[in-house]
Amino acid sequence: MGIFVTNNGKSNFTARCGGTHYTFEIGKEVEIPEQVAKHIFGYGDNNKEPYFVRLGWMKMNTDLPSAMQKLSQFKFSTQSTPVHVSAPVVERVAAPLPRARGAAKVTRLNRTTDDEE
Repeated sequence: MGIFVTNNGKSNFTARCGGTHYTFEIGKEVEIPEQVAKHIFGYGDNNKEPYFVRLGWMKMNTDLPSAMQKLSQFKFSTQSTPVHVSAPVVERVAAPLPRARGAAKVTRLNRTTDDEE
């Protein structure tokens, strides 16, 4: 099962797992295997400290809050976020002007010809 990761931070992020580099560009959703999400971010593991140390986000226990802040910039989901497409712009047409008082009405005239009789 894949995990969809979105980087909502201020810079691109690259990590490596199993000899493969994974790049998480700002605002773009990337699907990665669940094992990769666990290896890089500690996805599904309550103890994130070993992952933060591996990422270089944490060197001492006092670094935990800032490492958690960095992790909070990533969104994890088991489902892809639907892409919203804007509706096409419809050209606006001006409303008809109201008739002036006393303006003549156009009526349809029934025409008859001598040939019809």
